[in-house]
Amino acid sequence: MNTCTLNLDHVDDLIPQLATHFNTEYKENFGEFSLKIPDRFGEGKMWGINFPNGVGLHFIKGEFYEDFNLYFSSDSISSLRFVYCVKGCLEHVFGDDEEVNDVKRYQHIITAPKYSESESFRFKEHTETLICYLEIDRERFQQQLSYDLTKIDAAFYSLFADINNLTRIWHKGYYSLEISDIIAQLDTYEQQGLIRTNFLGAKALEVMSAMLALYRQDASGISKKPILREHDMEAIVKAVAHIEENLHSLGTIPEIAEAVGLEPYRLQQGFKKVYHMTVNDFIKDHRLKCALKMLTTENKNVSEVVYELGLSSRSYFSKIFKEKYGISPKEISKR
Repeated sequence: MNTCTLNLDHVDDLIPQLATHFNTEYKENFGEFSLKIPDRFGEGKMWGINFPNGVGLHFIKGEFYEDFNLYFSSDSISSLRFVYCVKGCLEHVFGDDEEVNDVKRYQHIITAPKYSESESFRFKEHTETLICYLEIDRERFQQQLSYDLTKIDAAFYSLFADINNLTRIWHKGYYSLEISDIIAQLDTYEQQGLIRTNFLGAKALEVMSAMLALYRQDASGISKKPILREHDMEAIVKAVAHIEENLHSLGTIPEIAEAVGLEPYRLQQGFKKVYHMTVNDFIKDHRLKCALKMLTTENKNVSEVVYELGLSSRSYFSKIFKEKYGISPKEISKR
């Protein structure tokens, strides 16, 4: 395993120390540090930028040719890290613990070691990886607040108040579609200079706000107005396939949700997020598209189409078809 030991006395030390380990050069532009992973170690890029409010934004994107270990030794920075595994996987270890915490795709962790305790992030060899993480210097973050820290939500106080690293912090969950969208914007943003710096700073705070909303929900067990998680997308994709394959005999929404292993309210939320319509509207729209195809290219009559789509009312089908296409299915069939 290729291990890079980091002794950080300042938030901007990360990329320079990585460059020293890889025996390569790094770049700095408007406070953003970056380096290309040397060909002998892998391929990809690592970059980061730190802001005066104590919040840092970092990306590790690429592939390592052997297992790679980022070993953060105990240092003078009281760091709180929000880590998002977008691609690949990650292993996390505190100090000399034997317990290895697996972090899979779509998962996030919130982590902070105790005083004088190290922390390791391990990357698997030959695995395409995209890790985004926020590093929050808790002391600097407190200094820039315009209000007393005791006024913040109790769930957040335990995260941000411990500038002396008296307590280890560990939390794992699935991040939201909102966070996924923001990370995608950060990964593909191409502007440079001051415009980029302002954009990255704003988006870093946006990610942190979305993360805190997730953390509060997870900590309290609140189920009202649940947040759609990124890993729910896999179930949404399965639901679409299930609908397309079973148009003739589709069950109820709860039955569709059960078939793909998702709660009905999350299924509805996912369809609204991705397709901007309810599950029922998606089913109706898909049926009408299939109906148009059957009538125009498969030489089927209206009765055959109604049967194959699993509809019980020919008059209802004719009504919704004409509403969508401005012509009745019978007229199309005649043509």
